[in-house]
Amino acid sequence: MNARNNQWVVPGLLLGVSVVSYLTLYTLRETAKLQTHLPVLDRIWSDVTTTVLLAGIVLATWERSSRRDMERFVRRLSQEQREISERMLESVLERGSVRALLAEKITEPVFLSIQRQIIDVPVVNRDYRLNLKIHRLPEAPEFVSIKIFERYRLCNTSPESRVLDLHCMSDFNYEDRFPGYGRLTEVRLQPNRLRDRLRADGVGSDDDQTLDEEKLARYAERLGSAIEYHIPTPRVDPGDEIMIMVRRTKIQRSNDVNFWRALQATESVELDIEHDEQLEVSAFQSAPWRAFSKQVHSDRTQSIWTMAYAILPHQGFDISWRVREPGDGAPETV
Repeated sequence: MNARNNQWVVPGLLLGVSVVSYLTLYTLRETAKLQTHLPVLDRIWSDVTTTVLLAGIVLATWERSSRRDMERFVRRLSQEQREISERMLESVLERGSVRALLAEKITEPVFLSIQRQIIDVPVVNRDYRLNLKIHRLPEAPEFVSIKIFERYRLCNTSPESRVLDLHCMSDFNYEDRFPGYGRLTEVRLQPNRLRDRLRADGVGSDDDQTLDEEKLARYAERLGSAIEYHIPTPRVDPGDEIMIMVRRTKIQRSNDVNFWRALQATESVELDIEHDEQLEVSAFQSAPWRAFSKQVHSDRTQSIWTMAYAILPHQGFDISWRVREPGDGAPETV
């Protein structure tokens, strides 16, 4: 009640001062008319008193309007602050609930490891496609050459723009016998098509980057019998992505196993293996990937598997091949 009364004090005072000023000036004007009988002076006094009265009314009205605007602003600001506080509280409670739920299932050291390697990692791979072409070497049938092509979307899942770190590997297995076979030949970084300008010929975009072996050498680090590459991407906005394409080659034996390992969390995997008819290939044979994967195609020269489940960092699946024994039957087509 007091607050409501107070909001009328200032406008009332302003209006009161204006009325008193008007009456005073009117009295002075009438007195001056009696003494001077000058029409010009009468007009001046009339204009001055009228102006003062109108100014008082305008000031009183403006102050009341400004107070209403200020009150509306304060109410809106208070509402926004309350909504922000509620969202923050919900977020804290949600994280607390997740932590409490995990604490019932796993130990604290395991949770901290998951947090460092998965929750706090700002990137995720999506729609990973791995294509292998496995062919026996005519000059050495006990060995196969493997051409590897990887394609996936590297997504920035953090709330800030950042340069992402792209990891690649190549090895020097059997380099002494087959020099030059094991190498990383090309890495292509293709930013989001929706954001970038297309080139004049309509192929690719101005921000596409193709790194050949000469350019890749600056990012290489020798680690024993392998080379590791750390390649910085262009800056990627929050929630945005960049398409990654990698080509490399390697040598392995005709009867061998290759364990593929993810360096970042990877969602949705497709494995496509093309091979000689004399070779039999298999994949996802170890648990739990045997149950999660699905072979969608199989014939004597190609096999394709898909898996909708996510693969976490440092997890992976096995790929094996062997030379068919005489009399082996052809696998059934799915």
